[in-house]
Amino acid sequence: MYGCLNALLRNPMTFWTEIAVKYGGVARVPLKGRHVYLISDPKLLYDLLVTNRNKYRKNVRYKAAIDTFGAGLLLNEGEAWKRQRRITQAAFKPSYVSEQMPAIAARSRQFLESWSIAAQRHETRDVHKDFFDLSQILAGHYLLGPGFAAIETEFGAAAKAIQENWPLPPRNLIALMMPKGKARERRLDAAIARIDQCLFDYLADQRKHDFSGCGVLEVLVHASRAQHDEFDDQSLRDQLLTLFFAGHETSATSLSWIHYLLSQHSDVREKLQLEVARVLGNRLDPTPADLDQLDYTEQVINESLRLYSPIHSISRVALEDDEIGGYRIPKGAMIYISLYATQRLPNIWTNPDVFDPDRFTPEATSQLPRFAFIPFAAGHRNCIGVTMAMAELKVVIAQIAQRFVLDLAPGHRVVPAAGTTMHPKFGMQMRLSSRTIPS
Repeated sequence: MYGCLNALLRNPMTFWTEIAVKYGGVARVPLKGRHVYLISDPKLLYDLLVTNRNKYRKNVRYKAAIDTFGAGLLLNEGEAWKRQRRITQAAFKPSYVSEQMPAIAARSRQFLESWSIAAQRHETRDVHKDFFDLSQILAGHYLLGPGFAAIETEFGAAAKAIQENWPLPPRNLIALMMPKGKARERRLDAAIARIDQCLFDYLADQRKHDFSGCGVLEVLVHASRAQHDEFDDQSLRDQLLTLFFAGHETSATSLSWIHYLLSQHSDVREKLQLEVARVLGNRLDPTPADLDQLDYTEQVINESLRLYSPIHSISRVALEDDEIGGYRIPKGAMIYISLYATQRLPNIWTNPDVFDPDRFTPEATSQLPRFAFIPFAAGHRNCIGVTMAMAELKVVIAQIAQRFVLDLAPGHRVVPAAGTTMHPKFGMQMRLSSRTIPS
């Protein structure tokens, strides 16, 4: 009756990878008395996400997602989504991102000051939690402007409460069939109400000044106003919370995986440190021009995203009958896309489980099939914040490389776990040590 469901619940990343390797680019998989389809071949992914994209929509929504994100970019569809995307795009253009880099670098540097004493003492701490705190600060200031500082504590606490009380995915059939308790749901509802109040109060206060200097918020207001259909407070709330949660959690998780891999590959870490020293010297705040020169750092980021993409899978629902790779896809069928599986296919990636940043030299990437590497999803609904995410990761990695060395704590278990992102199940306990900035 349940088909492969138990294996999927235990570890969806491993489950989809084994199927993709064994059965090829399209696989029909029995789950709970019906069939779902896994598409893993890059060419077929292009057909699904680009060529035939109008035949599919994003997967059904869950109550928690609807309550949290409303009608923002993540959940919206059709013409409303297109309008939101056009308006929001202006706030993530390379030119706009570059303008924000001085503030991002300064805030990141200030946050990392909190590591100084711990590093001098070679203390161990859960850097995954630290990266969440840092990413929340950077996302909040980028989206809401310097005024975010006044609500940073309250907003961040509510955001953490939402994440802590997000519905847990069952990891076996027994857990799936157990009745769900209401206490967690009540705490989640309370956290959403708390962050709503915080944000609506902020909007009311900033509206008095026509949102001047309010980061992405100002862009959204004026761009929608230019279309003679200004976003109301509810629309602004939905957009901002969608961008906040989609942006900061993926960045935080990426930073955890990147520094885990660097701790396991001292040769790569040393090469990255040398590049940062050559480009930045003793300057602690990278400029946009500096970021453009951090080529090896970008290779490290991309290889880390290949192995541990925070977005481990996405799904679609067929709106009509279709055919992909010779398989008939019936209307209503569920289509799964495992980024984790596609980015580890042995027919594309030699020694796919090995960490090797040289896979992402310009020469190597020119040989990759399109859609073989899609850590930010792909097609017209790819992540709108790719440029911002890459810039933020480079800034933080460079600043850490200048001043600190992070080594995995002896005996700490590192286990990828599927949730809203693929995160380290037990956090990331690392020992901090100080480095001297080159003079």
